Amino acid sequence: MRTPLMGQAIMTLQSGQTIQDYIDAELHARPYLRLSNNQRIFHFAFRTGEKNANDEWAFLLDMMRETYRWDRLPAHVPVDHKPDASPRFFMHDENDIIYRYERHTEFTNLTLIFKNAVGMSGKRPEYFPPDATNVLPEHLISTFPGELIQALWLDMSADETPCQPSELTALFGHDNFTGSHVADDMASIFCSMKTAPHKDGHFGFTRVLIQNNKLSDERTGRLIQRILEMETYRHFAMLSLPLVRELTPQLAQTENTLQRISKGMTHIGGERPTEVLEKELIQITDVTARIEKLSALTSYRLAASKAYDALIQSRIADLRETRIENFQTISQFLGRRLVPAIRTCFAFQRRLDDLADRAQRNNTLLRTRIEMQIQIQNNSLLHSMEQRARAQIRLQEIVELLSIAAITYYMVSLLAYVLKGISSDFIDQHHRAILAVAVPVIALLHYTILRQVRKSMRKD
Repeated sequence: MRTPLMGQAIMTLQSGQTIQDYIDAELHARPYLRLSNNQRIFHFAFRTGEKNANDEWAFLLDMMRETYRWDRLPAHVPVDHKPDASPRFFMHDENDIIYRYERHTEFTNLTLIFKNAVGMSGKRPEYFPPDATNVLPEHLISTFPGELIQALWLDMSADETPCQPSELTALFGHDNFTGSHVADDMASIFCSMKTAPHKDGHFGFTRVLIQNNKLSDERTGRLIQRILEMETYRHFAMLSLPLVRELTPQLAQTENTLQRISKGMTHIGGERPTEVLEKELIQITDVTARIEKLSALTSYRLAASKAYDALIQSRIADLRETRIENFQTISQFLGRRLVPAIRTCFAFQRRLDDLADRAQRNNTLLRTRIEMQIQIQNNSLLHSMEQRARAQIRLQEIVELLSIAAITYYMVSLLAYVLKGISSDFIDQHHRAILAVAVPVIALLHYTILRQVRKSMRKD
């Protein structure tokens, strides 16, 4: 059964395409499938990053050539590998095999759906037979251009016989699985929640069993889509946990360093030398650099985990679970296992943000103290310079007074020589009186000249 978008690729914005067309295409880019019972689905999620998808698309074409035994590509399959032409979504249905390719921001989903593949073993469907994976092009999947993060194997049938915990323990190989009615009790879903090793050792499958009793093909497709998305987001949400555990010792060490510096800043006992404050500022700068390094290493991963966690909760709500006796529901399992892990990651983010804020406050406080210390030193220096200037002025005034005396002495001496050279009875009789009168006159004249010079200099 083919949907209207089967065999069509949704591209990025092309020449001549309006932004409205692009938005509409994006909203309808990943349509739900119409699926009936007895489906066997293999779903793979690869971490591919934000690199160009050309290699993935070329890889997918090779895999479809092998699966469908194409001598040449059908006309509707895009073959252009230019950067703006590689599709973000592609779906092809042929020979009871559906290929579904989805390109996301940091990962790529590859889903293979085999129709009417769940056979019967007596009166019950045969779930997860070991040889069922022989239909997979395994050598291609194991060498896909990306890191395999999740592999899911989903079997769905119309079996109405209630599954017992002991039966699922034997089927999944462990007893830590989930079981619940979903979609208004029209289907039952059992999830292993644990990866079972595959025979070739390259990857393992998380297994999901669905007993679909009353759902229409459209609702079945939506249910499967939600399960696949929930499991994919669950795995990618957990990617931040090993990173957080690896970097937590570094975060704790940085916190201790900042705490030690903060204690030193509360030192009581008078002013601290500027050299000590500058040394602490260098230490604060080093702490800030380490915080920025931790933030650079974790910010993207932690933000992604937060987004994935919100999507997981949304998909769980969409399932509308009700409890099956003796089974734990998906929400209960994830509430005990996933939620604490996600909260650990969020706690790391809060600690890192708080540490960055404290480092910034300490940095600001230290800089303020250093600036105040420098201001005090500058004020002291200016006061000292002012005192020296005043002393120089007083000294200059004393020197000026002494210069008046010295100049007066020399001027009177010169006047005496002049008077001796003048032949006059009056001068001879009043020689001493003339010199005595000349002393204050010369001194006053010199003092007046100095004052005028000083006034003119002050005006300038």
